[in-house]
Amino acid sequence: MQLSSIFLQGLLLSGIIASPVAATSDALPDSFEGSYADNSTDLLAVNKRAKYYLCFDAFESGNNCYGKNRRDCSNHQQDKGLTRRDAGNFCDFWCSKVRNVDDCKTRKKWANYHPKWACKDQKYC
Repeated sequence: MQLSSIFLQGLLLSGIIASPVAATSDALPDSFEGSYADNSTDLLAVNKRAKYYLCFDAFESGNNCYGKNRRDCSNHQQDKGLTRRDAGNFCDFWCSKVRNVDDCKTRKKWANYHPKWACKDQKYC
């Protein structure tokens, strides 16, 4: 094997390992969720001590997923005063499957939903 191909393989491998996409919700501490005092998109909680029972499959999160689908939920949240983007982010989280802390962290990141509460402080199935 040539030295250049070994060097190239090592370079590619180190790029994949160092990639921020390589970080999973398991690897990121709850503190990574941070304090979202300035960009919180939480309609429900007014403080970091909010407690929820997060144990639902997609479209089964009760009143938080209005209409049991993302479109109806988003329209409803916009009617309540959220911007289209914030309503979409809210509904992307609340209309998704969340059954444990890892689901919560993953869905918050995926939905770009930044409530003031941390996933580690909630109750799960």
